[in-house]
Amino acid sequence: MGARLPRLSGALAGLVAALLARGAAADPAAWRIEGERGGEITLLGSMHVLRASDYPLPPLVDELYARADVLVMELDLDDLDPAAEQAALRSAAMLPAGNTLPSVLDAGVYKSAQQHARALGIDLELLDHAEPWLVAVTLLDLGMHKMGFEAERGVEQYLVGKAAHDHKEIIGLETIEKQVGIFHALPAKDQRALLAQTLEELDSADTTMSELTTAWRDGHLETMTEKLLADFDDFPQLYPALVTERNAAWTDELERRLEDGQRYLVVVGALHLVGKDSVIERLGARGHRVLRVGAQH
Repeated sequence: MGARLPRLSGALAGLVAALLARGAAADPAAWRIEGERGGEITLLGSMHVLRASDYPLPPLVDELYARADVLVMELDLDDLDPAAEQAALRSAAMLPAGNTLPSVLDAGVYKSAQQHARALGIDLELLDHAEPWLVAVTLLDLGMHKMGFEAERGVEQYLVGKAAHDHKEIIGLETIEKQVGIFHALPAKDQRALLAQTLEELDSADTTMSELTTAWRDGHLETMTEKLLADFDDFPQLYPALVTERNAAWTDELERRLEDGQRYLVVVGALHLVGKDSVIERLGARGHRVLRVGAQH
């Protein structure tokens, strides 16, 4: 397959957000937990893709970064090898031998994908051996980029640049193989439905992302919760793997880190910090006192 595959760390988040007004001044949603040995964990909901016009970021982002000893993200983007990322995609996101995209998609969906790909400047035939979920991610990644939303401008990449300059340690909560596996494990019918819905929503993604970015900047949890969780009703198999299971694993890891005396800034997609299955709710249920940081509503 000759097409450049998307940077998954940004594209996955864009996919979730797209499957997904400004009021009084506030801050992005963030929470802090203090450990008994002087350590602490601060959790900041992130936007993985942003526009140039979204800068400068709210001052709270820099304040939380400066306070932390260690930066924690979904992936360790500082050490992520692009070649290894592409290899992971090619090994786990390709259709079985003998199958092609036209053979597994309804004719109407394939035609729509062709039209969107052409408008985004690529030939869909370059993705003919990719699983439908990867086609959805690729087209959405390109669509976001065309609208000005870029992973290179996302909160994680901004903080990675600061950490590299300051020689601050970065830790990843999971591997690229784990992230690829979540979507690869989706049943074929759900992958097809995911692609179809992505194609339908591409045309309105600019408005959706603008609204979500405003809600993120202002810490409007109700708006974020509604937008980020609503569309999972159409993909019940995706929510446990993408959200519930990962949140459970991350909660265990963060609870261990809380006891080592260091101060961690944990920057993950806002999806993981809202709703009943969130990392915030799980840590609170384990008896930790979770305090909101920044301006309140």
